Formats: sequence, structure tokens, C-alpha cells
Amino acid sequence: MLPIPFADDFLAGSLLSLLMPACLLITIAILFVIGARRVSTAGRSSAALPPSDVVASAGDAVDRVEPAGPPPGEIR
Repeated sequence: MLPIPFADDFLAGSLLSLLMPACLLITIAILFVIGARRVSTAGRSSAALPPSDVVASAGDAVDRVEPAGPPPGEIR
């Protein structure tokens, strides 16, 4: 195997073997935190709810709801 030119001595090789995995773990942790923040902020808004100006212009709400008739199959 060809040696790495800048890691010919023991100190450089030992630092590379310690720092590269540590930097990789730190990078993965940072990406995980960024991804978790994106997921948590995406869940705050709901696409099913209309904007507040639409709700305000809707007018009065229905006071009570009455059924249209008896359920199907009910004997009178």
C-alpha cells in the first residue's frame, strides 16, 4: 500500500487516525440536529387549516347541527 506523503511520521499518522473519525462523528451529529430541526418545524403548520384571514371573513358559525333524518335501516 502506498504511504500518505504528509503522514510519514508517527505523530501525523496517529493524529489522522484520531481526528478523522472524530470529525466524521461531529459532522454526522451536526447533520442530524439540522435534520431534526427541519422535521420539527415542518410539523408546526398544518396544510389543512385555512389562513386566519379566511377564517375571519367566514362570518357567523353554525350554532347547532341537526341530523338530516333517521339513519338508514331504522324502523319508524
